[in-house]
Amino acid sequence: MGLHRLLTALGLLAALWAVPARAAENAAPRPPDTAPVLAEIERRGVVRCGVSFNPGFAANDDSGRPVGFMVDLCRALAAAVLGKADAVEIRRLSKPQEFAAVAAGEVDVSFAQTSWTLTRDATLPIDFGPPVFHDEQGIAAWRLPDGRSPLQSGEATICVPAATTSHWALESYLARGEKPWTLRPLPTWPDALQAFIGRECAALATDRALLTAALRTLDAPADAIVIAEPPVPSREPIAPLAANTDRMWLAVVRWTMFALILADDAGVTGENAGFLRITGSSEVQRLLDGLPDAARKVGLRPDWAYQAIAQVGNYGEIFERNLGARSPFQMERGPNKPWTQGGLLYAPVFQ
Repeated sequence: MGLHRLLTALGLLAALWAVPARAAENAAPRPPDTAPVLAEIERRGVVRCGVSFNPGFAANDDSGRPVGFMVDLCRALAAAVLGKADAVEIRRLSKPQEFAAVAAGEVDVSFAQTSWTLTRDATLPIDFGPPVFHDEQGIAAWRLPDGRSPLQSGEATICVPAATTSHWALESYLARGEKPWTLRPLPTWPDALQAFIGRECAALATDRALLTAALRTLDAPADAIVIAEPPVPSREPIAPLAANTDRMWLAVVRWTMFALILADDAGVTGENAGFLRITGSSEVQRLLDGLPDAARKVGLRPDWAYQAIAQVGNYGEIFERNLGARSPFQMERGPNKPWTQGGLLYAPVFQ
């Protein structure tokens, strides 16, 4: 090939490569993806939330109405999306049923007290929202006649819900041969709890808050059971999860939770939200105005955050009435405080 023909060919190739680049530079911005989950929710008129029935977190009250911490998070989501906190359909899920239910579209979001882990995030067709409850592992045990815990006495059988982070953490610990305990995995948390109540095992392991709430409902002397510290530190970042097929819906779930957390940190309550909508700091006003331009892109109404807070309350209000000082469980907030108060709850900037 002569020099002239070679230069001509190279010029044509360069021109062909440059066309897509220039076209990409000059192309109009891609319109936001449609939100099929949100559209279906609006058509249906309710948000479908999966929960695990556990005292304080989700249960039916005397009238059969679902109540609890996770139920209220679902209600806040419905208030943000539909403007009506009670426009919810609560579905009871047992572990690990929540993953299949979310992936199959049987629920729009799961609040089934699921810990965020790398394996779940990487291998399942789901995405996690922000942690809404920070827990740790706990082990409850029936006291021996001499007042000691059977965990101190040597051999003990520990019931644990199978395929949970509590199960995996204890299994790894015992594999090192440091304690002569025997694990007894059971299919579900209710199975494990029932085996413990029936004294089929000396101890019961799961998330500490779940243990605390469940054991308060038992008809047993207050000093008959001791909740011990786990032998190894554990982290249980409990987070909602949704299918990974709709990025806009995940953004709605994520930022509704962040709105409740920021409101708690900023002192915005269900009672004063209307007043602070006008008089609050610049970020509080942005929160309660809902950043309409950004909200529109994900399909939310302009007052989405205001409705969630005004109808259901901020994160702290939801915690206290279901789990804390205003509940029968009297749980301390511990790490579930805003970061400005020494906790782990943190919301990105509303801007």
